[in-house]
Amino acid sequence: MSDTTLFEHAYYIGNIMGAILYGFELSIYFMIMRGLFHHSTKIAPRRRQFCASYSTAMILLSTIDVACNAVWGESMWITDRNVPGGVPAFIMAKVYIWYETLGSTSVVASVFLGDALLLFRLYLIYGRRHIIVAFPILAYLVALALAIQQVVISGEPNGDFFGLKTIRIAVAYYAITIFLNILVTVLICLRLLRVSKIIYGALGAENAKVYTSTVAILVESAAPYSVLGIMFLIPYALQSGIAILFGQLWSKMSGIAPQLIILRVVNGSAWHDEMNTRAETALAFATTTTDTQPPAVALPDNSHPSHFALEELPAARSKQ
Repeated sequence: MSDTTLFEHAYYIGNIMGAILYGFELSIYFMIMRGLFHHSTKIAPRRRQFCASYSTAMILLSTIDVACNAVWGESMWITDRNVPGGVPAFIMAKVYIWYETLGSTSVVASVFLGDALLLFRLYLIYGRRHIIVAFPILAYLVALALAIQQVVISGEPNGDFFGLKTIRIAVAYYAITIFLNILVTVLICLRLLRVSKIIYGALGAENAKVYTSTVAILVESAAPYSVLGIMFLIPYALQSGIAILFGQLWSKMSGIAPQLIILRVVNGSAWHDEMNTRAETALAFATTTTDTQPPAVALPDNSHPSHFALEELPAARSKQ
């Protein structure tokens, strides 16, 4: 990395935009905590504890990432700007410093915690069918192993996050992870779009749009997360300095995407097991009735969608 001008510009802009996204994630986190407190009587204690713990863990990981990037930037441009060789020498000498390794580790943890939630959402939206998540889980485990290897190698003495050896492993890790994100996004979108037609006829437009509107599909499928992943992977594989900009945005989105899903769960608008039952019932009715005007199916007054969003139902069985 002899000419670091593009890298420095990208890192600077990435830090600023990343800080904005971090503020957005903070606001979502506080909305989640407020929602959990406000609906404390409607959300089961175990589910409330999970949502609070998961969201807190994600915001802590994002905080570590933002703080480490800020400290490294301060050292590069202010504290150690007069080191022999200037900024390029600083980057080569300090890219493996402990707090940068800590920041990289926090991003990896955030990515895989977020992906774990996405896999569970995929499992839930497809009616808890194990066959649907079998391949994504395998890809998840392979990517996790590569990510750990990348962090270890880049954090070794004289390690280089932008070195050829690290990049070879990192490209494989990022490619598998982003492919997993895209696969899960497509599968969730297809399921929601298919079911939207069924729910529209059974529950009406008002009830259907809660689960199948454009916003709902984007949030449930974490589509922006996948798009940013592609925007990061291409320049990173080409060893372009601009990759660090998209890398910072992608890492922040790895925290925002699952936080938005948790917020929908807390607000009672996330997909839940009962939606599969209603959709299947409506589909069965549509194939057997000759009536051209489908009857309205009312939502139970005493139900709250978030009751089902993260609930384990051992007795539930779905067709493989």
